[in-house]
Amino acid sequence: MLLQSMPKIFQKISFQKKFPQTLPYSLRGRLWLLVLKIFFGFFRILKGKKWQVPLTNFEENPPFCSREYIFYLGYKYYFQTPTYFPQTIIEHFAKQKIQFAIPDGFEPQSTITLSAGGDLMPYAWIQKKYTQNLWDEVGDFFFKADIVFANLETPIHLQKPTSFVPEVMITDMLFNASSEMFEIFSGKPRFKGYDILSTANNHSLDMGEEGICKTIEFLESQKVAFTGTARNWQERDNFPILERKGIKIAFIAYTYSLNREVLPKDKGYLVNYERLNLPDCNLERLRKDVENAHKRGSDLVVLSLHTGNAYQMYPSEHTIQIFHRIFKECGVDIILGSHPHNPQPMEKYEFICPFTLKKKQGFAIYSLADFVAYDIFVWDRLIPMLKLHITKGFWGKETHTQLSKVEVLPTYLWGSKKGKKELRFLNLERLISQIQKNEVPAFMSKKCIKEAMHLYELWQKVNSIPLKMV
Repeated sequence: MLLQSMPKIFQKISFQKKFPQTLPYSLRGRLWLLVLKIFFGFFRILKGKKWQVPLTNFEENPPFCSREYIFYLGYKYYFQTPTYFPQTIIEHFAKQKIQFAIPDGFEPQSTITLSAGGDLMPYAWIQKKYTQNLWDEVGDFFFKADIVFANLETPIHLQKPTSFVPEVMITDMLFNASSEMFEIFSGKPRFKGYDILSTANNHSLDMGEEGICKTIEFLESQKVAFTGTARNWQERDNFPILERKGIKIAFIAYTYSLNREVLPKDKGYLVNYERLNLPDCNLERLRKDVENAHKRGSDLVVLSLHTGNAYQMYPSEHTIQIFHRIFKECGVDIILGSHPHNPQPMEKYEFICPFTLKKKQGFAIYSLADFVAYDIFVWDRLIPMLKLHITKGFWGKETHTQLSKVEVLPTYLWGSKKGKKELRFLNLERLISQIQKNEVPAFMSKKCIKEAMHLYELWQKVNSIPLKMV
């Protein structure tokens, strides 16, 4: 039954213990936040319960946002994220069983792993002196895969100065990362780094057309494949198909927005941009790309989709419907969502492939959240690292490729709250176990312990996959 066919009954999301929604890390940031909370507090009086639920069909695309919608974005980031969601959505994700059945008679021949992470962003904390131990607990899990993927949400134009994500976001932002940042993003020299990155997102054009070309040149120098941006139409249509152990995986990337930047009319190849957060969005271009992938011999198609509504626990109803349409109308196998910055649920979705007319089991995560970043919005520090197992073999006389297993490592991005700045990824299930046994790492302050427990509760609410508590 379609979600929209059910009567709208809203359910409140609450936590056992309250914890601040935002935690600035400088005096200037705290002062700005105080001013903004007072300002947006007036909207609580003006809007009442209207802004306590996700706005219906909200595209969240700056050029098409009214002033009221811009204020709504600030309200849910600085003052109060939506606390009421349709009960149908909450129940839909609570019932999810992220297990993929192997059909009877299937003879597997090979299996590969695909690690997927969220947004790589140029925060001022991303410096070598602050990240010496960043990957200690999770690097082996994430980087030891046949294919490693993430969303590069910044240009890398080495001829221009680095431009950070501001601690408190007030005006339009233009990002630019450095080669040092990219090395930290990649876990190098200790780990192998990325095999492929999505470069299609709302910051793709922050450094203009030149920034896109320079980013591509930089990634080529690092021997990292890219998808979602291009220097010409031929490159755009020749998106990567990576082969490992005889399994060919196509990677396609799209973004719903370019913020206030505009693509030149004759250079639509620069970024795969479609307004893919509109309820009636046009999927024809994406469908043709998937068809192209099959013609080029891909066994499975992964879509990196930069869309949705940020800073809320669940995806909006119209976003869920768009994801379902993409499965049914375009035949994508896996959707890796980005843009919301905080984690959103995973889903298994069965559909009939429009090309083969065979039944498929699709997998989506609505938001992989921030990854190597450090935002003041606390939920952004809960990071799901995925490892997807993809198996190919024979089913009768035909070859068959499918997702066979999903592994998830919930991770807490710890940032020191006082004194010397430091960032570390911490295995959340291990950390919670340590807290329960009163064996907390020495670097964890009381506030950090409370933050970790809050994020643990958030994980339990959003995902149907429980922590193993090892």
